[in-house]
Amino acid sequence: MHPEFEHSRHLLSRPDQQIFWQRLIRREGQGGRRLLMLHGAGVAGTLTWSPLVGHLRAHDELIIPDLRGMGETMAPEGGEPSFTLEQVVDDVMALLETQRITHFDLLGYSFGGLVAMKLAQRLRHERPEVRIGNISLLEPALLERECHSTMLKVREGYAEAARAMREAASPETGITTFLDLISPHRTRNPRAERMMVARLAHRHLGFANALDCVTHAVREIDREALLADVLAVGGEVRSMVGGKSPDTLREYHDLLARRHSGWQSLEIPGTDHSLPFQKPRRIGAELSFE
Repeated sequence: MHPEFEHSRHLLSRPDQQIFWQRLIRREGQGGRRLLMLHGAGVAGTLTWSPLVGHLRAHDELIIPDLRGMGETMAPEGGEPSFTLEQVVDDVMALLETQRITHFDLLGYSFGGLVAMKLAQRLRHERPEVRIGNISLLEPALLERECHSTMLKVREGYAEAARAMREAASPETGITTFLDLISPHRTRNPRAERMMVARLAHRHLGFANALDCVTHAVREIDREALLADVLAVGGEVRSMVGGKSPDTLREYHDLLARRHSGWQSLEIPGTDHSLPFQKPRRIGAELSFE
């Protein structure tokens, strides 16, 4: 993935999934900080984080799983079975346990940001011996706007996009609907649009399942309790949002920073929801915060 790191590939066998994950260890590292990196819906860990890896300076070990429905993680019997947020978090917790990982910083993007927050909550209550340092969230799902009832209505659009991916002759219509919801102010360069659609269409049924997973979680999660647990983990929380992302998203993250002394909100100019692909150097620099 990057010449500065030794790269190894692994499989974790779960009852209903083969979880693919990667470990990168800096060749000239000093045994410093470890970073668990959780990608977004529809895109594998390698594709999400490759642009960023070369700009990381604070971490000497990177743990990158492919979450359910994405990348090289597969059901043993094949197909694209639906899944819940709790199952995804169970997979990550099993990875931490089998590898005896008891301390790490945490990075989550979009769907992976929601997984990261739920992981922090679960570890706090179920495995308090595991120490999470700093938590970085790139436009995490569930924190898209302050008004929860409005967010529920917006999620119906994502559910419709997921249905279109499953039922239409081509997944392209559903994927475009998703992009219009998540990045309404994006630069619609035809080549970039084709690349995004192709990337998300690779496992479009797994992508649709991830969208439905988030929609269900948004309905069920006590957001305030989740935020309280994330803030109580011990390290600092930093959220990063795109300067071209919807005002409602940026305003809510600003509000979280004003309300909570342990929360920082950072706007990345010139980016939308694809910020880890658009400004990896800037994001890598921000991940070095103490």
